[in-house]
Amino acid sequence: MTRPGLATAAATLLVSACALLMSACTAPDADHGFTPGGGAAAAGAATGVTGDETGDGTGDDVITAAPGLRIEIEWPQGLDPVRSAVVKAFADDFTAQWRAVGTLGEDRSYAKGIDPESSAYRDADKWVHGFLKDRQSARGVAKVYSLTVPAIMGRGAEADACVDLTGVRLTDQEGTPLAVQPAWLKRPRAVFLQTAGLRRGDDGAWRIAMYHHADYPDERAKECLR
Repeated sequence: MTRPGLATAAATLLVSACALLMSACTAPDADHGFTPGGGAAAAGAATGVTGDETGDGTGDDVITAAPGLRIEIEWPQGLDPVRSAVVKAFADDFTAQWRAVGTLGEDRSYAKGIDPESSAYRDADKWVHGFLKDRQSARGVAKVYSLTVPAIMGRGAEADACVDLTGVRLTDQEGTPLAVQPAWLKRPRAVFLQTAGLRRGDDGAWRIAMYHHADYPDERAKECLR
């Protein structure tokens, strides 16, 4: 199984903040890369949230997305309330999409964090159903860090984050790791920069409208290496 729906064109990955925000304010119709990221992980007791400070998006969180599958989130400090809400929407949907994988599709809360009219919604469905079709799940630890909101324009926002999937392993539906793991879960491809365009709805909630990513050796992805 390959990492679904990921764009490789450098020009796409280096889209300007202004262009991204304009896309985030209208229904996107262009092809773009997708990697899990953004949604509705606020189902506190159901997700088994633990960490230094889990309620307000500060400190570090370790979230149990599914049995044997955890998401580690390093929350940024000192953000204003709007940027905090954007960052949380991004990280929540990342968690929720992996929860869908880890629960074999039983949990679909990720759909709440994505604009239903966007291509991000279609890509998320395709990504989750790819695991179900191949009768696969995942275990291990995915990390999200260096979360930033470089731009906000009206109802549109851009959120960036570093993602490290080197601690994740694909499994069968019983949780046994596959003998051969895909290249996208190994260095250098497993560490990358994820960018999302978000829209704020009439209800005030931020939802993902589009995704881009930058893979190593892109300079922006190199900044995510530790």
